[in-house]
Amino acid sequence: MTKENFLYFAEADVATTGEALCAPASSFLGLDPISATTTRLSFKAQSGAAVDDDVLITHANISADASIHRKVAAWAARALSNPAGKYIDMADLELTLYNEGVNATVANGGLLMSTVAVTKA
Repeated sequence: MTKENFLYFAEADVATTGEALCAPASSFLGLDPISATTTRLSFKAQSGAAVDDDVLITHANISADASIHRKVAAWAARALSNPAGKYIDMADLELTLYNEGVNATVANGGLLMSTVAVTKA
């Protein structure tokens, strides 16, 4: 059996909305800078639908940190390539956990994440 990482993202009100995503690293499709303050991570839909499951992260403004999108990409790449094969709490705003389960040098303080919005197919 191959070890695989599972990445967990949760909105601040997941207890009432159920908006969370736990995706295997193998379903990662890509990362897109959407605006000066947001980056989208896309995963193959767990439902099997033709549209993607997306996680939209609101972070520090590019005017304050010109390399913020690169930092978000590096943060995601570290978790996706973690050789341990485990569950990683990437951004759980309900419990205010970030990077739980991965050795990461860029924690929330470096990205200044403020919201996570999960959209599932």
